[in-house]
Amino acid sequence: MSRLHECSNCGEMAPIRHGMHRYDESGLSNVVLQGVGIAECGKCGNSDLILPRLAKIHQAIAAALANSPGRLTGEQLRFLRKHLGLSGDELGHYLHTDKTKISKWERGEDRIGPSNDRLIRLLAAALDKEMRSRVSAIAEHLPQISDDQGKNWELHVDVVALTTTFVAVSRAA
Repeated sequence: MSRLHECSNCGEMAPIRHGMHRYDESGLSNVVLQGVGIAECGKCGNSDLILPRLAKIHQAIAAALANSPGRLTGEQLRFLRKHLGLSGDELGHYLHTDKTKISKWERGEDRIGPSNDRLIRLLAAALDKEMRSRVSAIAEHLPQISDDQGKNWELHVDVVALTTTFVAVSRAA
């Protein structure tokens, strides 16, 4: 028996299928959700994404970013900062820098240095009550972080099991 969802555009009932979705709405260009509900309206062509456990999904993404194989990108830093509920000023206070520097990192105008990258990961784990128990595992992972920014992989998130996997991708030049 197929479940139905009311289209947010026209109100028509649309069947829900489960599939993959590039989760650009998160502000991250390299996150793919697996097993997500998608209602595609046959009447107006609209697609609605159904994410019933959004906070848990974001928690899984934040934990994965703290353990990512490459240096953090600006958009990943922005995701972590917002996930923690910090302003640019507040994050700057922890890192002994100002919001202008944080903003430049987030916009990709300046690269996050390796020391700040590692401090941001530990800070995220320490400030997030769900990640606190993983601080030592994150610390043990720090020497394995590649100097390449995390642009050569995608983060796949199984929205049912809330598991994450990094998948290497090749980018055309």
